[in-house]
Amino acid sequence: MADIGLLKKIFGKKKPKNKRINDQQGLLNEEKDLTGRFCSLPFEKLEIHGNGNVYSCCPGWIDLPIGNARDNHVRDLWNGESSQKFRESILDGSFRYCRKKICPSIQNDSLPTVEEALKNPKYAEIISKQKRMIEDKPVEIDFSHDRSCNLECPSCRVNKILLTEGPEFDEKQYFHNQLVEEYFSEPSDHKFSIKVTGSGDPFASKIYREFLSDLDGADYPNLTVNLQTNGVMFTPKNWDRIHKIHDNLGFILVSADAATSETYDPIRKGGDWGLLMQNLEFLGQRRAEGKFTHFRMDFVVQDTNFHEMPAYVDLSKKMGADVVYFMIVRNWGTWSPEEFDTKCIWRETHPKFAEFMQVLRDPRLGDPMVDLGNVTHYRKQALEQVS
Repeated sequence: MADIGLLKKIFGKKKPKNKRINDQQGLLNEEKDLTGRFCSLPFEKLEIHGNGNVYSCCPGWIDLPIGNARDNHVRDLWNGESSQKFRESILDGSFRYCRKKICPSIQNDSLPTVEEALKNPKYAEIISKQKRMIEDKPVEIDFSHDRSCNLECPSCRVNKILLTEGPEFDEKQYFHNQLVEEYFSEPSDHKFSIKVTGSGDPFASKIYREFLSDLDGADYPNLTVNLQTNGVMFTPKNWDRIHKIHDNLGFILVSADAATSETYDPIRKGGDWGLLMQNLEFLGQRRAEGKFTHFRMDFVVQDTNFHEMPAYVDLSKKMGADVVYFMIVRNWGTWSPEEFDTKCIWRETHPKFAEFMQVLRDPRLGDPMVDLGNVTHYRKQALEQVS
């Protein structure tokens, strides 16, 4: 385990910075009234990010971290003051910490009503007692503290990040050890899920790769392991390396963002289209065999790929995916406001906005397998324009 005193000496004075530029500016999505709706995430989910910030939701959809793992163990943050504030905002119906125009679950109307949530005994107790303190551990844990990746996509980073040693690696290992200590210190029949990773690639990260290879799912029979990857390193060889958790696999998400190599190469810098296609076919075959429960292909919509959205649906079907998921591009601090403005095909001021709306009218985007997430309102608007 990393030396905590050394970590605090090196990193303790650093304050996490949110370099994300306001990416709601010009967004046509609705600021929805969520009175009478319920979201379970603040009562069930935990994730650590590279700067140590801990959230109960994706930080892209929320403005409130519940604390920092540099200063406190994750177990102590679970019922801390910020956690309770977040839960209160759901229970009072304000959702005041949520980025309502960005959150996909809000925009695609998939949040349950309070009446629907009351049918679940766990949620019924939370709602009826207005519980802000949760005795149970989180049941959904997102490993997002290591940003190591084999790609250097411009939307995500300005250079390749591969941590294998040194102080920064030690810090990520320290965050990782907190989760391992809390959930994997001994065999357990506790029912929970983990996702690896929303920050890079599980097979490019030394920390995650070794963790997944060593993890014996037989010791955790009620554990579900979900994987999010760019797919390039999800080869048959790496599939075999995680054989001890094959029976624990839940969903596998692959982000490709393109339907052709010409579009893929500049967006997914450092990728290999041919190898990706081979790996997707392999994963599709494993899904058909029932080796995991859910196969989703993701697509981040921006100016250079929006025209391939319908073709991506075709590609996803061909590869055997269950769902194809779209979301608008975000700015994680890698672009200047001027650069980001050129990416935002969803702004009415964008010179190709009319083309974007025309693409959204394609009937393939109405396929039941398509989840348009925070693009939902735009397709609805595009269809209304011709009705």
